[in-house]
Amino acid sequence: MRVIPSLLAASLGLALSACQPAQTPAASNAGDDAAATPAPAPVAAAADGGGDGAGNQTLYRCGDLDVRATFNGEDAATVAIGGRSFAMSSERAASGAKYGDGKGNSFWTRGSEDALLSLKGEADRECNAVEATEGDGSAGNAAFRATGNEPGWLAVVDGDTPGLQVDVDYGERRFTVAKPTEGADGWVGKAADGTDIKLSFQRTTCQDGMSGETFEAKAMLAVGTRQYHGCGNFGGK
Repeated sequence: MRVIPSLLAASLGLALSACQPAQTPAASNAGDDAAATPAPAPVAAAADGGGDGAGNQTLYRCGDLDVRATFNGEDAATVAIGGRSFAMSSERAASGAKYGDGKGNSFWTRGSEDALLSLKGEADRECNAVEATEGDGSAGNAAFRATGNEPGWLAVVDGDTPGLQVDVDYGERRFTVAKPTEGADGWVGKAADGTDIKLSFQRTTCQDGMSGETFEAKAMLAVGTRQYHGCGNFGGK
């Protein structure tokens, strides 16, 4: 009579053994399902919009400051003032194109010639586009135009009415030499307050360390005992 349980046990064992192959494909199917699930696509690296420094540049005179605005399409602009540079993005405006950095500084163009410069903590400055663009190989009617950084400075020798105008230390100080003496390598004279001013040049290619622009000459400006170094372009009368 005990043979029956043994037979039942054997039968049960065979049944369980027969079920084992069915479990293996199930596991395989689970793996196939996992493989079929698409993995998240890799996120492409964001393109560097300013990698090649390309953009349309315009030089403005904003009150007592010379401003170089580089427009990268309609969405961004870089505004350089002496040794300072502001990276700005497009902002909503009733007219024209307005750019801001979210820190209280903005530049608002109004047409192709006029703009408004707003710097945090300073009065707004009306701007007018200057015909000559630095680094394009000319200086308009000026005989020579030179600029430098850290601290920012600008010197212009007027080609129509000889005179030397100098702004130094980001425009904080200004000097004018009405009748500078012209030499083979520059101009020299005294400002109205008696300060000695000398602007000299060396005819060799010069590259601006901040903007990367290429100029026709290296320039050195001496205001009293202080010296400033930069680059310059010659203009055609």
